[in-house]
Amino acid sequence: MRQSLQAFAPYSLTRRSSLDEDVIDLRAMTTVGGVMYLDMLKLPPPAKKVGSWTLQDVTEKTLERIPNPDPEKEKEREKAEEEKAVQGETAIAQVTKELTWPLLNMSFTVANNVVFTEEPQLARWEDAEQCWRTDGFEDVNFNEETGTISFKTQFIGPIATFMDTYSNTPFQSWELRPAEDDGVVFTLIAASVELEIIIKEEAVCLKSPDDIELDGIRGKWLPSHVLMQKLVDCGVNVFPSEDADKYVSISCKNEQLESGVYEQIALGASTFAFSWSRWNADCGENRQIIRAAENIGTGHVDEDKWKNYSCEPQKCYVLRCTDDDDELFDEKLEETKFHPDLFNCLLEQATEQAQQQIKNSSVNFVDNISTWLFATKVLTFS
Repeated sequence: MRQSLQAFAPYSLTRRSSLDEDVIDLRAMTTVGGVMYLDMLKLPPPAKKVGSWTLQDVTEKTLERIPNPDPEKEKEREKAEEEKAVQGETAIAQVTKELTWPLLNMSFTVANNVVFTEEPQLARWEDAEQCWRTDGFEDVNFNEETGTISFKTQFIGPIATFMDTYSNTPFQSWELRPAEDDGVVFTLIAASVELEIIIKEEAVCLKSPDDIELDGIRGKWLPSHVLMQKLVDCGVNVFPSEDADKYVSISCKNEQLESGVYEQIALGASTFAFSWSRWNADCGENRQIIRAAENIGTGHVDEDKWKNYSCEPQKCYVLRCTDDDDELFDEKLEETKFHPDLFNCLLEQATEQAQQQIKNSSVNFVDNISTWLFATKVLTFS
């Protein structure tokens, strides 16, 4: 018997109907730890010891791969035998009855660099149907401490472990604030992990969490797209896809408005801190409410410094309402003006030093920040 681990693309297509509950939905599930290839091999005749001689049969055949048993042929073989009806059989028990192979006891370590937020789902590749199936396993046991999964099966071929793609969504909160050395700190508190990313002009760096599984990428400066992929490979997926609303309950937002707000947050991120607002989820599709406060230094923002900004397709203004109020009331803060977008609204509140610092922000720096905002979609998924 031979087994090997190999990386596998998580976004394959399946021809199988989504109505079959045993088929993995590759839009909702993601592979973690690669794919284990389980092969059954037929060995050549072994050598024999006869007296002082060692006899070895010479054959032109090499190792032969033994295919999976054919259930149809096994059924025909058993038709002549007496069948016993057993009520309450599980799906795997029915499959076992159809086949004559004994169950194989298997165990392997999924990966030592994956953060498991839940027990992984075991699945096997069904070549005839071109899909991953979850049936065909018995006595599945996952040891979270060692990352080892054990099971019994009669099927050989590719076997993979999957995790819920959206186990970390919706997010609980997020924050973006200026940091030392011309950077910003992007904090994202998800359902089961708290990420802290340092973003600079040319690269980004994972600062936390401190999970040992992330030691290989934490503290290293990488391009944004590289770090994002490595996080997904480690089981930390905080990047909703285009159809994520089919799997996560969210408040739909105007996409054009959302994109504009991300761009304007990135423009002001060098001197302003931004944060999630409790009012944003329920304020309507054509409105975004975020918190912002000037923060030229890199220290903590006092709670009384935060202001809520209401962003709409044709206007933006500072709300008199804060996150500490019991209910949302739509009144503009006194002595402030209406503006066409968030960026101009921020400039009204900014000091001269802050305005100059915003003008000095490089294009690459702004683009790097907006990349993370667009990838995580924090305004919609928080």
